[in-house]
Amino acid sequence: MDTKISFFAGYIFTAASTITIVGFLNAAAIGLIGGFFGLLGKEVYYYVKTEAKDKLPSIKKWIASKVEWVKSKFNDRS
Repeated sequence: MDTKISFFAGYIFTAASTITIVGFLNAAAIGLIGGFFGLLGKEVYYYVKTEAKDKLPSIKKWIASKVEWVKSKFNDRS
């Protein structure tokens, strides 16, 4: 068990010593920007979803009226 801990600790210390401050700040900035746009995208999705649910009954009526119009055109031919 001690060898596993020492190998893991050596890996962590080696990785930590090779990361530059600029690299760390770059990764942090990318994470913050990505998180911000992820949250923004979620809010936009829920907004569009509620707007679509509000307009769904009127869209269904519009589609039904167009279907009836097409049916009437086909019935007029016969």
